[in-house]
Amino acid sequence: MKSKRLAPKDATGPTTGMLGEAAAVHGAPVEISVRAAKDQLSALLERAHQGEDIVITSDGRPKAMIVRYRPRIAGTPARSRAALRATMPLGPDSTAAIRAARDGRD
Repeated sequence: MKSKRLAPKDATGPTTGMLGEAAAVHGAPVEISVRAAKDQLSALLERAHQGEDIVITSDGRPKAMIVRYRPRIAGTPARSRAALRATMPLGPDSTAAIRAARDGRD
């Protein structure tokens, strides 16, 4: 027989009491059972939209995670620096110009 973890009964929502809320503040994902997630899906989606990570558990084991949607950036990918340098023509050596400017300031 599998042992089930009992979460403390609390009116604070899907978090597991004060400890769960403290973890949420510090960036740790909040764990919630499948049954509680079914009952509070709309509220969980809103919390995920605000940036909170929510782990859905079944029999005390993580099964899924609700996270904020991050759209992919469309467009042409950036070129590498090497490809950019390859398109730039090389000019004459500037050593003579720098020496002339340096020696002329004396």
